[in-house]
Amino acid sequence: MDLARRLAERGRFTVAPNPLVGAVVVRDGEVVGEGWHARAGEAHAEVRALDAAGEAAAGATLFVTLEPCNHHGRTPPCVEAIMRAGISRVVVGALDPDPRMGGRSLKMLRGAGISVEVVDDPACGRQNEQFFHRMRTGRPFVHVKLATTLDGRIAASGGDSKWVTGEAARLRAHELRAEAGAVLVGAGTVRADDPTLTARGLPVEPPAVTRVVLDPRLTTGPESELVRTAKKAPLIVFVGEEVPGGRAEALRDLGIEVVAAPMAGDRMDLRFVLEELGRRGIRGVLVEGGGETATGFVERGLADKLTLFYAPRLIGSEGVPMIGALRATRMAEALQFRVLDVEKVGEDVAVTLYPAPGEEGRVHRAS
Repeated sequence: MDLARRLAERGRFTVAPNPLVGAVVVRDGEVVGEGWHARAGEAHAEVRALDAAGEAAAGATLFVTLEPCNHHGRTPPCVEAIMRAGISRVVVGALDPDPRMGGRSLKMLRGAGISVEVVDDPACGRQNEQFFHRMRTGRPFVHVKLATTLDGRIAASGGDSKWVTGEAARLRAHELRAEAGAVLVGAGTVRADDPTLTARGLPVEPPAVTRVVLDPRLTTGPESELVRTAKKAPLIVFVGEEVPGGRAEALRDLGIEVVAAPMAGDRMDLRFVLEELGRRGIRGVLVEGGGETATGFVERGLADKLTLFYAPRLIGSEGVPMIGALRATRMAEALQFRVLDVEKVGEDVAVTLYPAPGEEGRVHRAS
């Protein structure tokens, strides 16, 4: 199963919105076939492993990180391929949370006389945290990424933020975009940086990343780099319900998807935004906006994971803070997180965190 998980990682930057899956065929203690799912529409891991094994698959054991599919989609059901190959035993790392599955694949395999074991490996679940989250909640997994100085500043007092971190950390950000399949920023970031928000510099060519902008007043214009590259990568702009229709239609005529979102004052309903993205099949969102955008997700309990890239620099209190006001007057009111990993990335340090147990989904008083 460890080998199957390592194989699954080969699809880390290309497989979204599908799950990461790896498979290994073992016969008489020897690996006779390996496979992984590379990208949506291509052969699944089980099929690739069985094809590699050929006739040696008959009577062998198949190790697969995720429950095999049983439905016709862009590819045929994997359970049928497993039965045709003559596999005698299947070991599954984790059950598929897809409602269409519900363990039915295992019933089909057992009904065909194949021995099935589910190990319920936490590592397999962690590997597919984005896919599992969307299947269970209907919303994409929200990963907030911030590049900050040691004193928690994401830009100098004049707004300059190029570059807070080094080249290695910036490349990692491109990897996180590809991994999620979608990247989200606020309108302020578009105005200040005019980004493209694509995934570049990777060893493999990932599918086009969906770009998402929160723009209540619709200030994103046709001259922006995001709009100019909309034919190469999808762009969704969420606007306030009071935005004049003519401005929205002008963007739609350019192939941009413009969605009106409910507002409470000047604050957009982020849960609505996530539900809309989930309906479009997006499994993960990398939030790369400034401190205001990041704060919106954190304070509403919608940040499922944080990665903070700390640069060995100090700007001082006049710099732009990475998180806005949370109105915590006592330390007991601070939002709690647990550290999963600390890693040196070039000259910078990446800290990966999750909400502490009991903090998941907690709405902070600032909301």
